[in-house]
Amino acid sequence: MKIDYHIHTEYSYDSRLKALDLIYRAIELKYDKIAITEHLDLFPWELARYGLPSFSRYIKQVDALKEQFASAPLRIICGVEVGDFQRVKPFADEFLAQVEFELRLGAVHFLSDHTNVAIPLKRELTAADHEDYYRQNLALVTGCDIDVLAHLGVHKRYLEEQPDESHCRGLLTDIFQVMVERRIALEINFSSLRKPYARLLPDLWQIELYRSLGGKLFSIGSDAHLLEHFDLNYEQLPPWLFSGEMEFPL
Repeated sequence: MKIDYHIHTEYSYDSRLKALDLIYRAIELKYDKIAITEHLDLFPWELARYGLPSFSRYIKQVDALKEQFASAPLRIICGVEVGDFQRVKPFADEFLAQVEFELRLGAVHFLSDHTNVAIPLKRELTAADHEDYYRQNLALVTGCDIDVLAHLGVHKRYLEEQPDESHCRGLLTDIFQVMVERRIALEINFSSLRKPYARLLPDLWQIELYRSLGGKLFSIGSDAHLLEHFDLNYEQLPPWLFSGEMEFPL
C-alpha cells in the first residue's frame, strides 16, 4: 500500500502544484491512494490576506478528476486541512456542515499568542511555547471532528537540533489517549525531512509513545506544495508502517 493523505494543489494559496500533474505523477509512482487536502484557514487575518478558496469549484474539480481517472489504479480522495480548528470552531463547524469532505485533517499552526510556528521562526521557542503548542493540539483532538492529526511537531520543522521535550510527555500522553479513544489517525509527516530539522514528524519517541498507548491508526503526508516535493524521501518512512499491523483511514 502506497499512500499520501496530505497534499496541497492549486486551491491552496501557498501551493504551486497542479492536481492533474499530481495525479499523473502518482500513477507513474504506483501510488494506491492520494488525498488532496486544501487549506481551510479561518483566522480573520488569514481571511483578510488570503481569502477563502472556492471549495465548490475545488470539489467539482476533484469529482471530474475521479471520473477522468476512474479506470486508473489510483483512488483520489477529496480532503481538507483545517488550520487551528480548535480556535475557530464555530466558524469551521458552520462551514463544514455545508461542504462534505472525505477526509478531514486538523492542524495547529499558531501558538496562543498568534506566533506562527509553521514557518521559519522569528524567535527562539521556550519550554512554555512547546507546552503551549501541545495544549493546542490536545484541544484540537478533544473538541473537533477530524480524521487525522496533521504534522504534530511542526513547530520544530525549521530547527536544526532536536529539542528536549521530555517535559511535554504528559501532554503527549493525553493527546494520544484521546486519539486512540476517538480513532483519530496520527500523521507521519515527512515534509520535515526536506527542512532543516531533517527528521520525521512527530519525533520517533513520540510515535513509539502513541503505539505503546494502543495507537495503530496512522496517516502519511508529504505536505507537498510543489510537484518535486511529492514522494520526496518516501523511502525513509519506517517499514513497520506497511507491515499490515497498522491501519490507515479510508
